Amino acid sequence: MKAWLQRLALPLVRRRLDLPPAPLAPPPFLGGSGLASRAQQLQAYQGWVYAAVNAIAGRVAGMPLRLFARTPAGPGPEVLEHPLLDLLARPNPIMTSRQLRFTLVTHLELTGMAMALVVDNALGRPAELWPLNPADLLEITTGGDTRQAISGFRFQVPGGQAVTFAPGEVLYLRHPSPTSLIYGMSPIAAMAHAFDIDLAVRVYQRNFFRNSARPEVVLSTDQRLTEEEARRLLTRWNQKHQGLAHVFEPTLLDAGLKVQPLSYSAKDFEFMALAGWTQDNILAAYGVPAGKLGLVKDVNRANAQGIDITFNSECIRPRLDLLEDALAAFLLPRYGQGLLLKHDNPVPSDRGQALKEAMSYLDRGVLTINEVRAGLGRGPVAWGEEPFQGPGTGQAGGEDSSSVDFNTAALSLARRHYPALEGRFSGWSQAKVRQALAREPALLAPLLPPGAPEHESKRFNNYFADCLGRGLGLPETLAGLGRRS
Repeated sequence: MKAWLQRLALPLVRRRLDLPPAPLAPPPFLGGSGLASRAQQLQAYQGWVYAAVNAIAGRVAGMPLRLFARTPAGPGPEVLEHPLLDLLARPNPIMTSRQLRFTLVTHLELTGMAMALVVDNALGRPAELWPLNPADLLEITTGGDTRQAISGFRFQVPGGQAVTFAPGEVLYLRHPSPTSLIYGMSPIAAMAHAFDIDLAVRVYQRNFFRNSARPEVVLSTDQRLTEEEARRLLTRWNQKHQGLAHVFEPTLLDAGLKVQPLSYSAKDFEFMALAGWTQDNILAAYGVPAGKLGLVKDVNRANAQGIDITFNSECIRPRLDLLEDALAAFLLPRYGQGLLLKHDNPVPSDRGQALKEAMSYLDRGVLTINEVRAGLGRGPVAWGEEPFQGPGTGQAGGEDSSSVDFNTAALSLARRHYPALEGRFSGWSQAKVRQALAREPALLAPLLPPGAPEHESKRFNNYFADCLGRGLGLPETLAGLGRRS
């Protein structure tokens, strides 16, 4: 009976053994605060993770960091010479300030944590800053009570030994974690599945082109061919059909050969859409717009400016604030009180919107001309202390309504046409500008209000010619026009 059951089960066992092995699952991405997970997170510095992290780290590392005297109202005078500035400018013998910050931000974005060892000199002052590899962090030890929440950082050093650094020796940055008050949260861990799929797609595509490149046609026959005959047939086929000179030429097949074209599965092309999905999720985890990486087509100036503002305000500025907070908490106290570190504002200004707001404030008397000039980084002028007398606000000198109407029209025309003339005569001397306008008086015609009397037209003509000769910009020209009306 046993022998009969064995003979009955043998074909089933063979069929089971002949089945192909189960395909491997996507490589697991371990989140958390363990040693292995941080090493894997650092290895994730590839693909779209690399593109996003590199964009963030490069921008943060390039932002100027300034030292100010602290006042009750905020930053006071800038401090231009200080030992802290020397330390940040050259943190250690082999790294520059940008290299150190780039490394720390890269660690922060990959593992959620970044640490730098503060090495003191003989006087007990910080002399060097060295980035520590988060993958070597064994444990952050905690104290017995809240007076010392962190008591030390245990790192694994070459040779397998463990070294513990005191809290005051480590400059510690981290992304806040919802599950731990001590360890940081890696942004890529929040999109671990997207990274797993992205990695699997890239591995699949690489292996497809490395191991699965397929011919376009197959030559098949029912006859048994020797190796020499098969080589002869392939040689004749290649000589007959390879190259542009043999395109569309007919062929004759012998030995019962048949041509079968190969088709590709649609599954190979579905991976392209899947790659786009993983890209969107990974970039969303870091808050990097796709347009910042050049992935958006048909980007005009307005779109590019909007993308730049979004990237710097929602992605870069929070990182700069986090870096400032860490420096203020762990490094600045070593130099006493009364100091403040601040980055320059990374968000670019919208010049068009700023001009509209400035003109609106001028027209309504909210700002004076000198206040607007100060915002532009220019010095005051003698006629810029009084509020701007804009159109419709009642002009000095008892001017009649017709003059006000012509002035309003001139302001409107200047806003539209003056910038073009300003660009044309940029860099010209005043004499050269006047000569050009004397030869071609029609150049100023777009700026003159239609229907204005001769004396009004002459006044506007002389004023705009003077402004162009002096190289005045649109704000100064409009402001002076308002005062002259």
